[in-house]
Amino acid sequence: MKKSIVLILLLVATIFLVYYLIGNNRNELSELGAPVQNIKLEYKSERGFGNDRFDIYSFSVEDEIDFNNEDSNLEEVYQKEFRSILNTKSKKNQALKEKQNQIEKLLKEKRFVYNYVIQKGTKKLYLYDSVSKKGYCFILTI
Repeated sequence: MKKSIVLILLLVATIFLVYYLIGNNRNELSELGAPVQNIKLEYKSERGFGNDRFDIYSFSVEDEIDFNNEDSNLEEVYQKEFRSILNTKSKKNQALKEKQNQIEKLLKEKRFVYNYVIQKGTKKLYLYDSVSKKGYCFILTI
């Protein structure tokens, strides 16, 4: 009887944990405004003091994403806000370096539509390739 109760409690706790983790990732990408699928945390920085972080998520979307790219300053935003951090972090992480190379290749091919969001000290850069229906989200909090 006690084993059954313990197993049920463990099962319930596991379900809540999975639900929390999936829901939390979806909240990270809340500005997309489209049903997000296949969310994967590609890189998670070591946390510093306070809320400092640099994370990269990948995702896919079945529907079209309508980002406003009128100002067309993607290269400037990427270079100014994210590239130097990626260069620093990727020196210690080969998988991150490979991901950076893939992203920069697509940037050069001008395949991304993007959205740049600043909220309460957090900067998010969404990159979305409508051909492959895949995207990335860089999250920077300093």
